[in-house]
Amino acid sequence: MPRPRFYKLTSEKQETILEAAAKEFADKGYENASLNQILQNAGLSKGAAYYYFDDKADVFVTAVTTYSQLVMSNVVVDFDTLTSANFWPTLADVYRQQFQQARERPWVFGVMKSVGSLSAEMLAREPFASFVVAMQNMLKQLLNSGQGLGVVRTDLSIDLLYLLISAVDDAHDQWMLPQWSSIDDAGIETAVARIIQLLQRLLSPL
Repeated sequence: MPRPRFYKLTSEKQETILEAAAKEFADKGYENASLNQILQNAGLSKGAAYYYFDDKADVFVTAVTTYSQLVMSNVVVDFDTLTSANFWPTLADVYRQQFQQARERPWVFGVMKSVGSLSAEMLAREPFASFVVAMQNMLKQLLNSGQGLGVVRTDLSIDLLYLLISAVDDAHDQWMLPQWSSIDDAGIETAVARIIQLLQRLLSPL
């Protein structure tokens, strides 16, 4: 977590720092990212960084958590209204919302994807760990609902289905990342249709 004095900065300055961090981490990954480069791009001295954060890991966790929450705040699934008819369209809309936000700020999507290469120690840091668990639980709840509706296979456990979906989702996102700057509305719809088709083939009952 950033130090309390970080939140005393103006929202514009906070955004400048976190955007610089997210772009660096998205471009180079956590291990190869340069804290000095982040500071330079944010207009901060090296001493100032430790005035607001404990270390590079703290900067990373803050950036990922902030932007992940921003992206997911617009993704709402009403599990009580899910039916066999609207299950896949609902999931398609979840992806559509994420892809639209990624097109506007592809570096946000990139820094979220960099989480996959983190060590177990990094993944255990708060508040990052709690947010990751919340996202995992939401997806597993969606899978449970799909099984109950008869549109998701039941021959595999929820935990295995979750891992399979995560692998497909990550592979698709990594393939999409270099293309975000040139994707238009039609491209987003193509991407949504493609990922939903892949997931349907994986998840639909045999």
